[in-house]
Amino acid sequence: MKESNRKNGVSAWFSKTGRSVSDFFYGVSVKLHREPKKESSVASVKARDMLFYIILLAFPVAQFCVFYLGVNLNSILLTFKEYDGVSGAFRWSGLENLAEVFRVFGSKEFSYAWKNTFIVYFTGLIVGTPLALFFSFYIYKKMFGHGFFKVILFVPSIISAVVMVMIFRNFTELVIPDIAKKLFGAEMNGLLSDPKTVFGTLLFFSVWVGFGTGILMYSGAMSGISDSVVEAAKLEGASSVREFFSITLPLIWPTVVTFLVVGVAQIFVNQFNLYTFYGDTAEPEIVTIGYYLFARTANTANLIQYPFLAAMGVVLTFIAVPLTLGARFLLEKFGPSAD
Repeated sequence: MKESNRKNGVSAWFSKTGRSVSDFFYGVSVKLHREPKKESSVASVKARDMLFYIILLAFPVAQFCVFYLGVNLNSILLTFKEYDGVSGAFRWSGLENLAEVFRVFGSKEFSYAWKNTFIVYFTGLIVGTPLALFFSFYIYKKMFGHGFFKVILFVPSIISAVVMVMIFRNFTELVIPDIAKKLFGAEMNGLLSDPKTVFGTLLFFSVWVGFGTGILMYSGAMSGISDSVVEAAKLEGASSVREFFSITLPLIWPTVVTFLVVGVAQIFVNQFNLYTFYGDTAEPEIVTIGYYLFARTANTANLIQYPFLAAMGVVLTFIAVPLTLGARFLLEKFGPSAD
């Protein structure tokens, strides 16, 4: 009886309120599944994001401040100092180091370094860059033997420089003279031992071992060219030569510019692999500015030479910066356009 009265009471309540049983349980369900309040406000989320970015950038910023700003600022300060061997401290010396730098720049010994430095760069520019672009295109188009060329040209860049020098030295000093003797019956010096052939041999080695990096960059840029552009050129009847000069080269020109500009920026630090070949005993006729600095720095057993080397580095930086900016301007202004 009581159960019947309870049911009648519940039914009467639903009738009086105009709600159904389904409406009642729907409301309960909505309340139970209502989204919980956010644990953190928008401000706290932004604060966490900011903290993440600060932690992410902390190391590279610290590295930049210490190894770039700090080192270069110290070099600038050392330019105007000299080392006192008695007190073991650096003291101000005015412009003496800069005067010594310009005296060295005008010496006969250093004239070889100036000449060789620019010969090395322009050989890479005039010979190395076109050949690297050609072989990159050859590999990119997957022509006959592209895998063989890819290995032969890229391997020297990933093998240790010391190993490459040993292989190259053995080939030029022993194998080539032996072949010449067997074929022509002529005695000849090794290519690295003969003053007439040593610089040209080193140039060949420099271009050869530099191929790998260029081919990697250029072929990678070529692989990013849209297939639809190439197919459209083929439908227009474009040959491989036309495709290279009208499509491929203009589209990868920014990569070429970057590679060449970096080469200009490093023109005075390229030691031409001479230290690996000769240590600090290379003849003055074959040295570059990069080798001169490298050899002097490596052989500095005391602190006396540091101010002079710092002054030379500062002066060369002031020469390299306008050269780099000028090269970039000319390459971007007169280079091929993809428009």
